[in-house]
Amino acid sequence: MKKIVCCTLVALMAMPAVGADKKKIEKPAESPGWLIIDEDFWIPLRFEPLSSLNAIQYHYRRDEEKSAAIQIDKAVSWLNLAASHAMPITKEKLTTAAKDLATVASQLRAGDTIAAGRMNAALVKAASALGEWHFYKAKESWGANEEADAGRDLAMAADYLKHAAASAHCQFGPDTEKTITEYYDHGWWEGETTTYDHNTLGMHLDSVEKGLEDLSKAISKAVK
Repeated sequence: MKKIVCCTLVALMAMPAVGADKKKIEKPAESPGWLIIDEDFWIPLRFEPLSSLNAIQYHYRRDEEKSAAIQIDKAVSWLNLAASHAMPITKEKLTTAAKDLATVASQLRAGDTIAAGRMNAALVKAASALGEWHFYKAKESWGANEEADAGRDLAMAADYLKHAAASAHCQFGPDTEKTITEYYDHGWWEGETTTYDHNTLGMHLDSVEKGLEDLSKAISKAVK
């Protein structure tokens, strides 16, 4: 099972020991506050970035600038977190998307008018970068024969693909469309007891990778 290292504030570390002898606790050799926990603990949180992107759109369309800015802050935090664990090429995309959204949030708080196209472009870049990040995580897990982890990340990559493609008006090829709709739509393959076939996942990885390439071309064309 994978492990993930996270930093947490241990509020009780300075409290005196409670016991019969009340001996003074010796200071540990290594700084406390670093915990190693099962990565599965964080699995439920994987939907949070996508929820933030959806919430940004919702508040923006209702002219609720402050609420949209708050949701952007959340999305920026997730983008930066992903960037800290990403490969160089994806790291750059995640970091750029985070900076772009942060600029939009600052402008919203300043009372500036943000054009729909500007907001849409920022959200597309964010969703595309997160989708690519999940794709490479899935590919890495698949190569290590960790099908459950690969399946979960591939499902998230498909979700971000759909989100970004809808905003970028990108039409996928039949193989990619079939994969993301038949296998990864509406949380299919999200149950705890779900099993993933290695060869099938390999084919789905190819389809989603093609979708990412098509999306990248659509984004580049829109920028020109």
